[in-house]
Formats: sequence, structure tokens, C-alpha cells
Amino acid sequence: MNKKIAICLLISIALVGMQGAYAQTTLKERLEKHVYTLADDSLRGRKAGSEYARKAAEYVVAQWKEIGIEPYQADNYFQPFIKDESNYRNIIGILRGNDPTLSDEYIVVGAHYDHIGVKTDDNGNTKIYNGADDNASGVATITEMARRLKEKQGSLRRSIILIAFDGEELGLYGSRAFVKNPIVPLEKIRLMLSVDMVGWYKTSGYVKYQGSGTIAGGKNLLLDAALTPNGLHVTTQSFENSVLTATDTEAFAKQGIPTLAVTTGLKSPYHKPEDDADLIDYDGMVLITEHLTSLVQHVSEDADYRASGKVAKKHRYHRNGAVFGLSANIGSNNHYYTGGAVNGKPGGAYGIGLMAQYEWGVYAIRSEAFYDYVTGKHPGGTIKTNAITIPVSFVLQTPRQSVGVDAFFGGYYSHKFSGKQGDKDLDYQQDFYRNEGGLNLGAGLHFGDFKIGYNGRIALTNFTRHKNVDNAHLQNYAFYLTLTYLF
Repeated sequence: MNKKIAICLLISIALVGMQGAYAQTTLKERLEKHVYTLADDSLRGRKAGSEYARKAAEYVVAQWKEIGIEPYQADNYFQPFIKDESNYRNIIGILRGNDPTLSDEYIVVGAHYDHIGVKTDDNGNTKIYNGADDNASGVATITEMARRLKEKQGSLRRSIILIAFDGEELGLYGSRAFVKNPIVPLEKIRLMLSVDMVGWYKTSGYVKYQGSGTIAGGKNLLLDAALTPNGLHVTTQSFENSVLTATDTEAFAKQGIPTLAVTTGLKSPYHKPEDDADLIDYDGMVLITEHLTSLVQHVSEDADYRASGKVAKKHRYHRNGAVFGLSANIGSNNHYYTGGAVNGKPGGAYGIGLMAQYEWGVYAIRSEAFYDYVTGKHPGGTIKTNAITIPVSFVLQTPRQSVGVDAFFGGYYSHKFSGKQGDKDLDYQQDFYRNEGGLNLGAGLHFGDFKIGYNGRIALTNFTRHKNVDNAHLQNYAFYLTLTYLF
């Protein structure tokens, strides 16, 4: 009898193990099916706005309907929008939470479904850019997350909005359109995740979550062993910091919403025809899907979850308010004579200081304070001065994005606290003026945390107290290359 019981127990344990393995294999098979379908040659690279992108969207909607994901509007999953006179469609579904209060708060889980289509090379050969990793892998992952979360919907407290974005490859069109015309108040969105290129886990050796610093205790949450499946290596990055790349988190992050950009990196044949479904690591995608599902479920159920209040530097500069920076100048200074045919030879001009700028939209007022070391060459010896200079300028700038330009115009005041000509101290009582004022103007290019610009300072006051033999005074004309770090 005991022997029979033991045999039955062993069989039961084996069946449970087989059932777990089968469940995982089933998830793997579904992920594989989605990626192979979306990255098939027949969809011609899913270029946004094309008939093939529409077919891909119809496939995604069919999957969500099968799972039981509620459409965001009656029986309509599509959020149409127009950009550059072309028509595009986001796909939006909702899993509603059950808490009387928290169900009006939302977690957005997104992935873009478009790719870059078809191109013809120099030899006239057609190349299809199937985009298996970018981003059939992300759409497959959030679809299977939705399936698992639907099974757990009874325990969800916060609601979950599922979005397959269109037009990401053209310039984050879909996510920007959603934020411009949200289906819920943006202040009710507690977290946004963008799942973008998660199909090369084995090669990368990790799945990375960028944006942990936007969540209170974000790093601990993402590395929580209780939420992480065995075999998955998770890495975190406090903020997105690359000025050359962006994903669908950007529009949300610029509204102060906590965001997580989820990726296995750029190890795949990124934006190449070779990005095909047979190269995807589906076992890795299974682990990532499980982790994301556990993470989203936890945030949905955790009443104490909150934002950190911190925003990546690359996402904060669009806002009205103060921006600060540390600047360094290098350039030349000309001693300009107000009369006569000859000017002094240019000497070096250098400075370091602080910048404060108050912005509202495309306008700003900028105030700076510099220590300046300015020289000018003369037959009687090079003139060198040390000064504190305070420029104040009106700024016209492009709306703050990762990259932008500005132009500025204003004035400056400079106080020279010491100076020499050769080895002799300048006589500010008899021969030179300590105080100087003039025009400050220029233009700049900013990218991420840095700004590079060209700046001119043209004195309107005299540097010398007495006229020379040509009946001329001396004035300072300085021109700088400026580098600023924004913080």
C-alpha cells in the first residue's frame, strides 16, 4: 500500500513538472507565432501608414479580442491620428482594475508595431526589413503579458492600458499622439513601460530597465528576486541618458510620468534586412514576459507604489521653469580702436561661469556670471585683464527636445578687478576704465545635457580714458566658443 502511494506521488510530481514545462513551452510557442507572423515577408516590413502595417494591426487586434482585452472605446481598438498628412493608428485595449479607488489609476504597457518597410539597394535589389526584434518581439511580449494579466484580472487594483503604437520609426508619432490626446487624464497614469527590442537576451546576457530612478525604490523593485524568474539577469539604469536614441517612453516622461524602457539592447541586426524571426531568442522572451507580467501585477496591486519625482535630464528641459548650467568659454579678444585704420592684434579670451535660464515655451531669459581672462596684443606689451562679467540675454529657442537650437541677444556688464600690460599693472585711475558694458549676442545648439554655442561681446564703452594720436579710444570686442553643461 505504501509502495503504491509512493508511486502515485512520484507520478503526480512528474505530471506537475510536465504541466509547468508544457505551460512554458505553450508561452514560447505563442511568442514564436506572433513574431513569425509580424515579421513575415508578406507584411513587407510593416512600414507605418502602409497596407501592410494595417494588416499587422488587424492581427494584433484579433489576438487581443481572443484574449478578452476590452477595447478602449466601445468595440473600437483603434486610435487614429494624422501626421504629415498621412493616416496612422494606435491600438489600445484596457484591463480594468477592481479597487474602488485605485482602478482610476493606470499603468500603460506599450510597444510599437511598425518598422521601416522595404528598401531598394544600389543594384536594384529589394530588401525587406522585417523587424523581428524591432519590434515584433515587443508586441509579442505585451500580447502574452496581457493574456496572463487577463487571467489574474480579479486581483488587479490599478487598471492597465495596453498600447501598440504606430509610427515610432518615423519619429515616435504614435506615443506623442496618445499623450496629446490621452484616453485618460495623464496625471492618472502612474507608470509607462515601453517594451522595445527584447528578442536577443541570450546574446546580450541581460534585459535592461532604463528609468528605475523615476520610481521610488525602483531599483529594488526591479531586482526583487520574488518577481524575477530563475535564469533571468535583470540590469537597471536610473535614467535614459542617450541623446541619440529614444523610444516611446519619451512623450510620457516629458509629462513627469515614471517610465521604464525595457530592452535587450542593440545586439540584433538593428535596422537591417537580417532582423528575422529565426534569430530571435524565444526562451529569453519567455523569461522577460514572465518578469514583466509579475512586475506589472505587483505595481497594480501595491497601494504604496509611488513616483520618485525625478526625471531624466534629457526629458526635463521642455518644461517651463529654471534651468542651470556650468559654462566654459574659449576665444579671442580684439582691441578695437574707435578711429584710425589699424586695430590691435587679437589675443586669447577665456572664461568660466554659471548660467541660469528661466524658460516659458520657446522664450527664455538667461543670466550668467563669468570669471574672464581677456588679452590683447600691443607693441608696448600684451594687455591682460581679470574680470567678473554678467551677461543678461533674451533667448528664442526651439521647443525642448533631445536636440534643439537657440539664438540670444542682450547686454553685459564687466568689472575688471586687475590687469597688466607686460609686467606693469594697469592704472585704472588714470589710463583705463574698470567697468565695461556692451552687447551680448550669439546662437547655440543643445543636445541632451550639453550646449555648444558661439557668443560675441561687443563693448559700447571705452576701455581707455584718453584718446590716442588718431583721436581714438580702445574698446573690447570678444568672440567665444562656449560649452555648457546643463544640470
